[in-house]
Amino acid sequence: MKRKVIALLQARTDSTRLPKKVLKPLLGKPMILHELERVQKSKLISELILLTSNQSSDDILAQVVKNAGFTVFRGSKDNVLERFYKCANALSLDNNDIIVRLTGDCPVHDATVIDELIATFMATEMDYMANCIVPLYPDGLDVEVFTFSTLEQSHLEASKLSEQEHVTPYIRDSGLFNISDLEKKIIHNNWRLTVDELRDFIVIEKIYNHFKSNSFTFEEMILFLEENLDILEINSNINRNEGYTKSVLEDDNARG
Repeated sequence: MKRKVIALLQARTDSTRLPKKVLKPLLGKPMILHELERVQKSKLISELILLTSNQSSDDILAQVVKNAGFTVFRGSKDNVLERFYKCANALSLDNNDIIVRLTGDCPVHDATVIDELIATFMATEMDYMANCIVPLYPDGLDVEVFTFSTLEQSHLEASKLSEQEHVTPYIRDSGLFNISDLEKKIIHNNWRLTVDELRDFIVIEKIYNHFKSNSFTFEEMILFLEENLDILEINSNINRNEGYTKSVLEDDNARG
């Protein structure tokens, strides 16, 4: 039986470092729509759904995405793991069906990079695989894939706030699942192409303004940036995974 591949892309508008970043315009269109359109080019994803919170602060985001023809699911603001599970469970998935986790602050996500991981995962018996445990590509091209049964078990068992907010730490760290890195050649994994701060957005805006559309390929973008390394200096001193590091510290504080 053919496995379903469901891409769940999480996004909210109340980012503390850059509020409403996912709605900031690139070439006159909200950033989140560019990302969804780029992900939609995947040849292996069966269904793409935006996951946002059920808070009124995300009403505009939900409406913008719906108006553009994409599916939206709304759930818990802080327990994003629960949001993922409730959405996936509503789709009546089989245990072996595949969830692709993406985040809404990555407007240069590339469908070929996503499909590369999905295809590799489908050829294994792993529970979880990612291209970012040991980062392969620039920050902003991270992809994680896992089975529905893996998501279900982690939803039932994960108890730390960081595990619930960031969806996959329990899968990676509990020792209960078969997990694997994608084994490929590292390509500029020190570059930062995600959006958490205004400096990040300026970098992305320069990329979009150069190509004048969202149809550029991963290879074209890499070549452009290799020839314009000064652009990458704009946000080069921001640490990768700052949000997750902060959540782990909050776990420690909660334990006293």
